[in-house]
Amino acid sequence: MHGMSQSEHGTKDAPLLPAVAEATWPGFAGVRQPEPMRRPHRLPRPVSPTLLATLVAGLDALAVILSGVVLQYVPLERGSPSPQLIAFFAALTISLAGFGGGYAHAALFGGRRALSAALGALVMGGSGLAAAALVLGAPVTFRPGAAMLWLGLATPMLLAGRLGTAAAFRAMPQLSRQRAVLVGNGPQAARFAASIAGRRDQGVTLLGLVDNDASAAVGSGSLAYLGPVTALDGMIRRGEVDQVILCMPWAEERRVRDMQAMLADYPVDVCLAPDLLAYRHDAAEAPRLLRLADRPIRGWAAVVKVVEDYALAIGALAIAAVPMALIALAVRLDSPGPALFRQRRTGFNNRDFYVLKFRTMYHDAADHAVKQQVMAGDPRVTRVGSLLRRTSLDELPQIFNVLRGEMSFIGPRPHAPGTRAGGRPFEEVMARYAARHRVKPGLTGLAQVRGWRGPTETEDKLIRRVESDLEYIETWSPWLDLVILVRTLLAVARMRNAC
Repeated sequence: MHGMSQSEHGTKDAPLLPAVAEATWPGFAGVRQPEPMRRPHRLPRPVSPTLLATLVAGLDALAVILSGVVLQYVPLERGSPSPQLIAFFAALTISLAGFGGGYAHAALFGGRRALSAALGALVMGGSGLAAAALVLGAPVTFRPGAAMLWLGLATPMLLAGRLGTAAAFRAMPQLSRQRAVLVGNGPQAARFAASIAGRRDQGVTLLGLVDNDASAAVGSGSLAYLGPVTALDGMIRRGEVDQVILCMPWAEERRVRDMQAMLADYPVDVCLAPDLLAYRHDAAEAPRLLRLADRPIRGWAAVVKVVEDYALAIGALAIAAVPMALIALAVRLDSPGPALFRQRRTGFNNRDFYVLKFRTMYHDAADHAVKQQVMAGDPRVTRVGSLLRRTSLDELPQIFNVLRGEMSFIGPRPHAPGTRAGGRPFEEVMARYAARHRVKPGLTGLAQVRGWRGPTETEDKLIRRVESDLEYIETWSPWLDLVILVRTLLAVARMRNAC
């Protein structure tokens, strides 16, 4: 968790795209790039399509459950449905609707197909219950007529929920549509934009077109020309883009792969749009996109991750509040200066933020140029600071960074800008170094529990650390976080016992 010098200064972020674009796009090097014609309006970050689908599924289940509860107050000859039966019918309905495409993104905006999928699932589920009651008889203790009455009560509730959510999603497209930028051929991009224009189920808001050739704007119709491909770097870093759609002929495989490689280190979805002139397309349907890359930890996984972060941070703060107060007092008594200090680090989406740590160095010994990492026996480290660093207790104030949403409890450790390994900047040592910033940094991570912590005197140490970070991002699961958390606690306990 250590190895960075304690400084509040660092270098500005260097954009990721220009160097790659210059080497991979024909005619890019040495050509004066046109200025962007238009800057897209800043739109709020949309809600994940997975969460929207889950919301609609929850309302469908609620319609079944509420109608079952209402049925409890209707006098029936053989009793009302049991809570277990109500739960089973709700689960059966949303399962059938899911298999029928009732929760596809296009279905969330209404339409006959969406309603028919939901109602079909309800009717099939209700008919199944009625048939079971008729065939099995006594074991079901529920008459077919009661099942049909239940179906009659659930239908208007389900319709009301579906129509209401569809109207809300259409009224607030900025919350239900991904913000997308088109890249590539102007006429092809214009055809794609025209194919989804006015569709309520399109799922994306097109911000405009980027291309290294300014003349691409001529054939792009009403699409805003946002500048060369390098403009994507700033737009993504500012959090303005969720999806990049490549509008290029599929035959230009090298060009597509080059662009995919450029975007591999960014937290955006990358899709390839079909050329509507070269392929048959049903005008009644939105064109299908070929997904090339997805953001890590998205949809419900992102919700689980956020809940996990806040739960762990609140629990850790409750346990560590008194020890943290005692540590702060010890730091102040050991040497002059504040108990806490802020250090600039690079975080999610390559944006800088300030981490909080207990001060472990003498106040006047900070390495403001970020040139010298802390080594064993470093004279700049105080007596209390040495103990805190060995046990990683100096990291405890970063619990507040987690609560502020700047960090996760578990994830790749944040590094100070400008730090070096073997005398070279981290970005030069490993080409995919920036890919670790596709998720929030963490208090502890997979690299740390594997022993890749402390100073990076050699390039190999950094490479091993980053490889573990990328493995964590690609294979994340709540179970993996639990394993890392347990191994971290065991490691801290061993270090404390050794002191």
